Amino acid sequence: MRRPADMHTHVRRGSMLQLVAPMTAKRFAMAIIMPNTNPPITTARMARTYRDEILKTTRCYTWEFEPLMTLYLTDKLNPRSVTELIRGVKYYPRGLTTNSDSGVQNPASLWTKNTGPHSVLRACADKGKVLMLHAADGFAREHAMVDGSTYMPGEELDPYHQEPHFIRNTLPRIREAHPDLKISVEHLSTMSGVNYMREHGGPTLGCSITAQHLLLDRRDVHRGGLRPHTFWWPIIQKKEDRQAIRELAAGNHDFVWLGSDSAPHPISKKETDCCSGGVLTAHAGIELYAQAFEDMGALDDRFERFASINGPNFFNVKPSKQTIGLVRRAWRVESMFITDDGESPTIHPFMLGEEIRWKLQR
Repeated sequence: MRRPADMHTHVRRGSMLQLVAPMTAKRFAMAIIMPNTNPPITTARMARTYRDEILKTTRCYTWEFEPLMTLYLTDKLNPRSVTELIRGVKYYPRGLTTNSDSGVQNPASLWTKNTGPHSVLRACADKGKVLMLHAADGFAREHAMVDGSTYMPGEELDPYHQEPHFIRNTLPRIREAHPDLKISVEHLSTMSGVNYMREHGGPTLGCSITAQHLLLDRRDVHRGGLRPHTFWWPIIQKKEDRQAIRELAAGNHDFVWLGSDSAPHPISKKETDCCSGGVLTAHAGIELYAQAFEDMGALDDRFERFASINGPNFFNVKPSKQTIGLVRRAWRVESMFITDDGESPTIHPFMLGEEIRWKLQR
């Protein structure tokens, strides 16, 4: 198949980057690099420096790997920072995911004229860039009904309702205010999102889907006890949501693509009182998807379009002409990963101790 593209990944900085970026480059021709580092990536200069750091760690491979850089959308982001280097901006709902405290304070500024975020989105639309959404609301802005639950204005939302509320109440306002803006709903996780995509997905609206949301549902989080290494944002949903996501991914839609959301955290931030949301999947970044698509009966041309073509096309990037091979050969994720920085933070990878049926051909 064509070398795939990971349209949503976190490679972190420092020693974590040294470990994770080569895993990504080994499997993918390109990757959209998330900007929620510490400090966040908010200027073109910062993005270029970050890109150089990534390339320095991935030059060990003979094939090309292209980091596709993004900016973190803040209330003070300068629209002039959206340069040719930048593929898009990422919206983080403040306080709802990793390193999101710098996110836009009021989501209404995305569709309200004469605000900083609105100006940035106009610049993105004018330059053909993409708004990438962490599609979650923390609070109801008005009286709302979500999956049988009633919320009053200002009331905190159930974590399982954050994406459905955003899809029904926030996303339509953004699209109405910016009809020519390309929007990617990142890591789609609910039936509400699937239904909206089926109705509205197209040249200016698409979504990425993770392997973990295709492979698991929330029963896996609680089987035998609470499993912190199956906790990530957006929170994993019930089996009906997983089935809807599977059907969308296998449906041969050109507005649906691979975005791993590989997001490593050291065990010290996972096995603790306040568990961080995220999991490392880069160690099997394409193999996990092959397993999911086999389970879905879609390991054919649909898989290549989902993994290698749809995402680059939406982001105005040429799909890779290089190829990779996958073989159906079971292997076990046998060990944790340790970064080489003197402190040795240990990372628990997705499916540790379990078998994956597909293997990258060397």
